[in-house]
Amino acid sequence: YEWVTESSVAQGAGAAVSTALLVAWAAMPGRRRALTVLVGAVCGAADPASLPGHLKPLGEQHPTNGHIKTWEAPWPTPEEFFEISTKDKGYGEPILFKGLAKAMPAYDLWATDEQLLQRHGKEKVAGVEYDLKETRAGGQAEHIKNLGQFLKEYNKSDIYMVSSPISAKMQADVSYPEFMSCGGYLNYLDANTLWVGRGSSKSVVHYDDQDNLNCMVAGRKRFMIYHPKWKKQFEAHPNSPKNGFGWVDTDLDKKVKGYGAFMKLDVDSIDLTKTPRWSEVDWWYADLEPGDCLYLPFQWYHQVTAHAGRTINVHTWYWRPKKFDKKSCETARNNGELPKYHYNECTFGYEPPSGHLGVKKGKTTKCQKKKRPSSEL
Repeated sequence: YEWVTESSVAQGAGAAVSTALLVAWAAMPGRRRALTVLVGAVCGAADPASLPGHLKPLGEQHPTNGHIKTWEAPWPTPEEFFEISTKDKGYGEPILFKGLAKAMPAYDLWATDEQLLQRHGKEKVAGVEYDLKETRAGGQAEHIKNLGQFLKEYNKSDIYMVSSPISAKMQADVSYPEFMSCGGYLNYLDANTLWVGRGSSKSVVHYDDQDNLNCMVAGRKRFMIYHPKWKKQFEAHPNSPKNGFGWVDTDLDKKVKGYGAFMKLDVDSIDLTKTPRWSEVDWWYADLEPGDCLYLPFQWYHQVTAHAGRTINVHTWYWRPKKFDKKSCETARNNGELPKYHYNECTFGYEPPSGHLGVKKGKTTKCQKKKRPSSEL
């Protein structure tokens, strides 16, 4: 594709591409949609309506690879989870853990807004943003200071909560799965976040630097997921039409509105005359329902769409251990069952000296059991 567009077309030799070559290329898996774009480029087609997925929602430009792997109980061991996170040459494998979050106290205690208001209404929140359809330029709803204020307003306005860190009292309602209780995962915790919305929110396409365990307490969301193999192409020529995907980096150009690095796209209507390379990109999806958790390794690009209705999810960013800590698991098992830690029993804020993996340098994080009501153990 790059040879045809950049060499043949640029040199006015597109018409010389043999029909036999195009037919053979088109027969390869996943090439049919891209063929239309290729032929349009070679023949000089000007009608964007001829491009598959033009002005359609993200995902209709290229067939999906399907739903990511789903894992139901019994849950993996810490050792098995490490294998999942390090497979595919270290890229890891996204996994949907079906029903994992149902063991969290929050799953029952946050079932309704009335319960949340009674239990945590006075808790401070650290971030409420405008624009259910994320632009990263909508700004903060700074007048909202606590959860109660948010709950009274969010169903009748264009706001959603992205609060990090979660308040200490609310952290007591959220727990880690046992397969993270040893092996080193909890030694490299970065941050935790609470997301609350009235549904129908849509994120930008982006990636996270850390591994992510994202759990759905209420509502449903779809994650569209893209392999890190696209990184070099996704991020080439940022803030420029040459990019072909819409990638912008606000740190490189302060004139670009928003924050961080992301795809500046209308996810409901992909304009292939401006971002034609979405016709090349293969993708997976993960459909989260109440009680599900998604494991997403670092630098897997994703876009998230919430279904209509109340949604709550909590997640932890952590730096994957570079080496699995076998000794910690041996010690934990010798003491009985693997412990189940809650967020409020752990410290956060680890930053690796370099890269994306946790190593025993600098100040690591730790978890220590606290007394809780028997109903929440």
